[in-house]
Amino acid sequence: MASPARHGQQAGKLSLELVTVENQPLDRLRYTNEAGGKFRWIPDRFVARLHSPPRECAVGRVTVRVPAGWRVLPLTEPTAWLVFPAGLPVFPVRLQLVLQGHDRWQDLLTQDLPVDFCGRNRFDPRRDRLPWANRIDDLGEVEPDSFHFRKTFRFALGSQTFFRGLYQEVVGLRRLPDGRIQGGLCTGLSRTALAQALGQLREHVSLRESVLILHGRQLSDRALLVGLPWFLFPSPRRAYRAFVHDLVTRGWSDRCFDLNVPRPWRRDVLQALLGQGHTVVPYAFCQRGAERAQVWVYDPNLPDRATETVVTIDLVRDRYEYPPLNVDGQRTTIVAVPLAPYLHGRTAILASAASPFLQAPRRLLRMLIVAGIGLILFALYWWGRKR
Repeated sequence: MASPARHGQQAGKLSLELVTVENQPLDRLRYTNEAGGKFRWIPDRFVARLHSPPRECAVGRVTVRVPAGWRVLPLTEPTAWLVFPAGLPVFPVRLQLVLQGHDRWQDLLTQDLPVDFCGRNRFDPRRDRLPWANRIDDLGEVEPDSFHFRKTFRFALGSQTFFRGLYQEVVGLRRLPDGRIQGGLCTGLSRTALAQALGQLREHVSLRESVLILHGRQLSDRALLVGLPWFLFPSPRRAYRAFVHDLVTRGWSDRCFDLNVPRPWRRDVLQALLGQGHTVVPYAFCQRGAERAQVWVYDPNLPDRATETVVTIDLVRDRYEYPPLNVDGQRTTIVAVPLAPYLHGRTAILASAASPFLQAPRRLLRMLIVAGIGLILFALYWWGRKR
């Protein structure tokens, strides 16, 4: 290897060498997994060796301090230690060489060790992508129909009004007379692809039917209620951490990322909720510091560019970037709802009750009505869970 054998801060000739147990230079650690598997440290142990120790660094008087939970064992050679990483990475990973004095420990050297914290979901965009992109040339024109409406929802208030109103506005892909394309099925495409990869699709439902059903289920009570805390307390950082937590604790995640969701304090929040928003499947992540993280996503608009479609999370400012959409990270957020509300949400009481008012001309009135209904149902939902 061409890597330097010694690195880090030095105090005079004092230096700390990090090598593998095979005596190869160690420049960084990795905490990672195979797709869908458990996370582990690579390497799972390494040697820290002090070079050019001063005379006062007698055996037993100098040691290496490591992050909480890590273990250090002294080796037979003087001033060398075997270090065992453990737990989740913290940034920065800092090693400190300390000398025991008469009444206190003296810091001799501090060295930061780079760490790659990276993981993959079970979803593989090359294997699990659907045969269509979110384009009219692939899917053809899609108009709502009563057959798929009944398969999407078991119960809604004023079903025909809801079908002709909000449902028709959300579920569709059509070419307008002026040539523009209206609508899209990104939510259905993303969640169908993820559900198929995780083996959670119903066998008697075709892929195309599943796309239409799961796209319509974004209006279900379960999806709206589970997504409401994400909307009311927006945080791209929390969405990223939820995805990472899934992978670390069980090796896979059933969350999609709804990008470009308006933050609740915007004046145009209702129009933005209906007119923007885009769903993608996060399938891998990598974090190399405390400031930023990257999440690779399968985007049904760009299914052949999964290695290039990357969401960058600013963990300090709680913002995000996604160049294909040119999102405004200050005015929009990320919602990270799992699959279950879409697979099992069969009622649409909230959306069907709000549908007539969303067509009303008075913006303030419909905003208050929808917000009031949402808060009431949210309170009932949490009250029922606590019971």
